[in-house]
Amino acid sequence: MLYLSMMVPLLLAVALAMYIIPRILMVSVKKELNLPPRRSDKSKRTVPRLGGVSLFPVLVISVGAAVVACLMDSGQELILGENEATFVQYMFAIAGLTTMYLLGVMDDLIGVSFLSKISIQFLASLLIPLSGLYINDLHGLLGIYELPAWLGILGTMITIWFISNAIPMLDDIDGLASGLAMLAFSVLGILAFISSQPFLLMICAAMVGMLIPFFLRNVMGWRIGWRNIYLGDTGGLTIGYMLAFVVVALSLQGGKTLPEGIIMVCFGTLLLPMFDVVRVAIMRTVNNRSVFDRDNNHIHHRLMMGGMSPGNVLITIILVTAFFVLLNVMGVWLKWNLSLLLIGNVTCWVMLQVVISYFKNKNRDKIDQQTWMNY
Repeated sequence: MLYLSMMVPLLLAVALAMYIIPRILMVSVKKELNLPPRRSDKSKRTVPRLGGVSLFPVLVISVGAAVVACLMDSGQELILGENEATFVQYMFAIAGLTTMYLLGVMDDLIGVSFLSKISIQFLASLLIPLSGLYINDLHGLLGIYELPAWLGILGTMITIWFISNAIPMLDDIDGLASGLAMLAFSVLGILAFISSQPFLLMICAAMVGMLIPFFLRNVMGWRIGWRNIYLGDTGGLTIGYMLAFVVVALSLQGGKTLPEGIIMVCFGTLLLPMFDVVRVAIMRTVNNRSVFDRDNNHIHHRLMMGGMSPGNVLITIILVTAFFVLLNVMGVWLKWNLSLLLIGNVTCWVMLQVVISYFKNKNRDKIDQQTWMNY
């Protein structure tokens, strides 16, 4: 049954995304729903911004088909494997995902005010912990074990909102958001397979399947004449919300079907964008700016300022994320102290920032010197 839960949504999502994306491109071009080209797009053509519209229907259809396939294969096992509380959690998650999806569509088409966007996002983020799915135990991380219900609900809500908004910030480089999300969902899918969680496995497989065409189109599609396409806020919020839901759900399997401390592995898949958002927020606060301002100070911007091409930035971020995942997997399976493991993650992140700052400053000095010589 687990193999059906993986293969059916994966293959169906790839097929549906391959079919839908060209039609979204056609509509976007006819209705002029485009944005200026990415820096990495050599063709300098405008880029359709509605790619994320395809994610929600593809996810629902793919997971629905997988459920039917599993029911036909071993219906009693699937039904008995999930209790009523779990079913309620999934329904709340779908309601929250629908809210995020519609918010993203409105924002991509007509724009949404900042206050309205934050209010709707917090409402959607609140639905998951209200269903009973919230982080209630940190397993000794920072010396914290069981959490009071109110603190677990509040922390989970903030975490879901935080992750949901971290993903759209990566949509500046071809393949970065989709590539990083595919890596995260792949790791989480493996954990869902190990812990025998068929519905979570279906979600992960469907998300990987629908993101493959986006990644191939934006990274290599130009070689055969395919146009780039933005995921937009619709895609970023959809991906981020589902990542947050799966991360929280699998984190609760720690000490049950997965090792204690698996929360570090789950969040390790998103460590790079989460740490980067925190760093950017701190820098903006220090500079007396709003933490919600837009700038070019995210990690991918800094890597390009250091002299990297967009392609090399993509590879570097994927490899760094894979390193953090492997570090946390090794630490959890070897039963390292979670607080020390977190310190190790932070130390590696700080060292990475030091290296990036060095090359960024070196490249800036080089450009300044060339400008002076030309003058």
